[in-house]
Amino acid sequence: MKNQTKADIQSFFNSDRAILMFCIGIALIFWLLVKLSQNYKTTRDYVITYSLPEGKTFVEYPINTVKATIRGKGWDLISNHFRNKNAAINYDLSGLPSQPINSNSIIDKIQNILPVNVEAIDVNIDYYSVLVENKSEKKVPIVLNTELEYAPRFHLGDSIQLLTDSVTVSGPISIIQNLENWQSEILVLKNIQVSDTHKVALVTPSNTQLSLSQNEIEIDLKIEEFTEKDVFVPIIVKNAPDSLKIFPENIKMSFTVGLSNYNLISSSDFIAEVDLKDIPLNTEKNTIPVLVTKHPSYIKNLIFNPKSVEFFFVETTPTEPESE
Repeated sequence: MKNQTKADIQSFFNSDRAILMFCIGIALIFWLLVKLSQNYKTTRDYVITYSLPEGKTFVEYPINTVKATIRGKGWDLISNHFRNKNAAINYDLSGLPSQPINSNSIIDKIQNILPVNVEAIDVNIDYYSVLVENKSEKKVPIVLNTELEYAPRFHLGDSIQLLTDSVTVSGPISIIQNLENWQSEILVLKNIQVSDTHKVALVTPSNTQLSLSQNEIEIDLKIEEFTEKDVFVPIIVKNAPDSLKIFPENIKMSFTVGLSNYNLISSSDFIAEVDLKDIPLNTEKNTIPVLVTKHPSYIKNLIFNPKSVEFFFVETTPTEPESE
């Protein structure tokens, strides 16, 4: 069997078919050598890097890639492609507040890293500026954005506590000096009924040259069950003579309050008043709206009744002098 296989191979190489394939192979090699010896143009991407001096930063990060047209013999282009897979050029920005970069400068940089027989002839950029400033930082307050929906009878028992209420922003001084605050992403919570701590992401800077000292904060939500309560509050009359009376003299305050404050709240925590200043008093009967000028900040859904009261004058009988 082994002798038979060897005989078949010898017979194939002695055949006209083998001689034809050999000739075609030789012709392809010569054709390829002729083609690779000719000049060609091709395009290639080059990375642009920058060396910044200490304490400096970009206003906005400049162009970091460029597409160049290079020319050379076929085998030189192939060799360059595989020998320099991650081709990059660098600009040293030391001592320059801003530096214009044009196509000729980029071409020269690329030419310096190309083989002798490969030429950079064009790039896809005519001109651009690199703006550099002093790097600065500023601590600014965080603005919390929320969309909160509470379960029935539950509300926020106290103001939302930011465990971290500020963030340090670093970047170009022209941007940093105008910052007044930093926004959070919107925290969306539904059917809230228990106190908890939540993480909230800060808005990612749109300018890549800005950086934050932290990317998220924690907030503390104190949730409490609320219930209804009523109190009766006396109405205070302002700017009226002693002979003026109002009816009714008290109003009913209805509101919801957290269970922890239910027994602590009383009518003394409210002020309801009517002010007769600039109101004509030459009529026997009239009405005036009631104003609630004080109430606890932790109550919800305050309503009161009545909304207005009647005022009228009471005639006083003059006292007769005593006879001697």
